[in-house]
Amino acid sequence: MALPAVSIPDIPLPFHVPVEVHPCVVHLAVALPMVILLMELVNLVAKKRALGVFSFVLMLLLAVILFGAYLTGSADAHQAGAVLDSGEVKSLFEAHKTQGIYLVYSALVLAVIKLLSVLIRKTPMRVIFLLFLIAFTALTINTAKKGKELVFEYGVNVKTASAPATGESKAPVAAEPASTEAPKSEEAKTPKAPVEAEKSESAAAKTEEKPASAPQAPAAESAPTAEEKPAPEGETAPSAHEAPAAPAAGSAAPVQGEKRPASE
Repeated sequence: MALPAVSIPDIPLPFHVPVEVHPCVVHLAVALPMVILLMELVNLVAKKRALGVFSFVLMLLLAVILFGAYLTGSADAHQAGAVLDSGEVKSLFEAHKTQGIYLVYSALVLAVIKLLSVLIRKTPMRVIFLLFLIAFTALTINTAKKGKELVFEYGVNVKTASAPATGESKAPVAAEPASTEAPKSEEAKTPKAPVEAEKSESAAAKTEEKPASAPQAPAAESAPTAEEKPAPEGETAPSAHEAPAAPAAGSAAPVQGEKRPASE
């Protein structure tokens, strides 16, 4: 069921409302009612005055945040432009906007009820505030759901990266087939010098550098021994196998150890 259309009077602001800030503000506006609801459920048992006062402060903060969500949402709607003019998108946007305005006014009403429950401190007033808070939280979740559909299903204020339009469409370049040959090494690319020629040149250089060997000295002639000395003329050299001749008769054999007189 659609809610009756309501509006918020245009209030001149001393600052410019930035665009594309609405999602950041809305996340906080959706989370705060749930936090307040949990605190009120706990306070039904604890019955702490401090929790009640803190819940009232959060309700005032929620009213300010919801008003900020309305302002940022209006700025994003102006930026969207013609996207919101189509049938389904326009009806969904109007429902989202109307529910958001109701949330702003409802937050102010809830803050007043909470203030009365803190002052009066009666159980019926707490129950009434709790029932209104549950309905307010459900409306907040439903409003956020419609905003999610505008963005994710209809692409409102979603920027898409489009390729630059060109007159000619380039055909995709076919991938080159991978070469099955193994890459040649750098050594195979550079020509090798003939190994045999280098070996022969080095052998020739070594031959030239090698000094000529010194001539061998002639074999030393062995000095003639006593047996090989030539005998004087007229005498025949005794053979090595002949025994020495016996001394002549009458000549006294030299006595061993006797000294001969020196010749005058």
